[in-house]
Amino acid sequence: MERIDSFYQKCDGSYYVFIGTGISLISKLIAVLLFLQIDPTFNIFSNYISDLGDGPNNSDIVYNIGVMLSGIFYCFFFLYLMRYLQKRDGNLKLTIVSFFAGFIASIGAILVGIFTADNAPQLHRLAANFSFFGNFFALIFFGLSEYYITDIPKKLSILGFIFAPLSFLFLSFYFLLSINPNFSRELTVFIEWIAFFANTTWLIAQGIYTLKSKEKL
Repeated sequence: MERIDSFYQKCDGSYYVFIGTGISLISKLIAVLLFLQIDPTFNIFSNYISDLGDGPNNSDIVYNIGVMLSGIFYCFFFLYLMRYLQKRDGNLKLTIVSFFAGFIASIGAILVGIFTADNAPQLHRLAANFSFFGNFFALIFFGLSEYYITDIPKKLSILGFIFAPLSFLFLSFYFLLSINPNFSRELTVFIEWIAFFANTTWLIAQGIYTLKSKEKL
């Protein structure tokens, strides 16, 4: 653990989440703009986020590179957040479980960029499940870790409790759609986008708090 702490003392671990979210948001924006040049019907009610991974006009390249890079940076941030909370007397087992949930989500994101929906549909769905389930549990467990640390604002942990169900809701809707074609596809797609933006907001909030915190590793 000392080597991990020494690493983050040289470069504040908070920066990794800002780099990761920056890459994620910018790459998706560019990919959407490229996609729209060929297919102007693209929107958040009819197109899954992963549609960008097989999109035209090089939108696929931009999206897949972006999602893989952001996943790598998120891995480093989740490790930092684990150590940050442990230094604040966070529960050891709970923070470790939190990290592994975040790590699984990050690996899932990386695999989503490698295995696209068109080229490897089964592996893509598996990777997406890793990503969304990982995000769900990461927000829950990190939220619990923070809730029991007295000097961390409760609103930070509550934010995780509020946003976490969105990832699970999307997976539930996606499953319902797979067994019942009459279930609302538009709602399912929209919830995926909402879950993505909610998770991104949570990550940025964590980064801002840890960056401004007087306590460092």
